[in-house]
Formats: sequence, C-alpha cells, structure tokens
Amino acid sequence: MKKGTKILILIAFIIVAGTSFMAGSYIKEQEYLEGREERCKTQIIFAIDKAENQDLSDPDIMEALISNVYAAYQVCDESTVAAQLHELWNALIFEGEGFIGREDELIERLRNIVDNVITLDKL
Repeated sequence: MKKGTKILILIAFIIVAGTSFMAGSYIKEQEYLEGREERCKTQIIFAIDKAENQDLSDPDIMEALISNVYAAYQVCDESTVAAQLHELWNALIFEGEGFIGREDELIERLRNIVDNVITLDKL
C-alpha cells in the first residue's frame, strides 16, 4: 500500500471515530435530560397522590408533599415549569395551612404543571 493511501485510511478512521464519539455523547446527553424530565413528572405525580389520598393536615404528609414539589423543581430544566414549581413550593412552605380543605385547588395546580411538562416534551 502506498503511503498516501495509508494516510487517507488513517484520516478516514479518525473522522469516523470522532463522529461516533460525538454521536454517542449527544445520545447520552439526551437520555440524561429525558431522565431528568421523567423524574420531574414522577415527583409531581407523587405530590398529586399525596394531595388526593392523604391528610394534608398531618405535618409529616405536608412536609413530604413539599419535598416532592421541591424535588421536581430541582430536576426540571424548563424555566417556565421550574418557576411554577418554585412559586408553588414557596406557597406551600409559607401558606401550607391555606391548602388544607382546598386540596382540589392544589391538585389542579399540580396537574396543570405536569401537563406543561408533558406538553413541552411533545414540542
């Protein structure tokens, strides 16, 4: 084999290897972001479940619900949804007693937020 052919094959190999590495890195990053989004939805669904099925007047239940909302906020990369979660989290911390007896309103807010996550996922 000529020296020029060997160099051409080496360059082609380097290009293919680099492209493969970049494609693999991109796929890994997309899977990571999808995983974060899924964890966000899961935490919101946990909060909805607590609001629907448990007594929010119990401080431990309210604390667990607040933790779910905060966990969702931490893993949500969409700024609009993260802002909604942060606002709700603050409301629950400082005015949590106000949601006792108004669980339907809280559930509706949480469902709207999870719907926003799902809608943004489809875009």
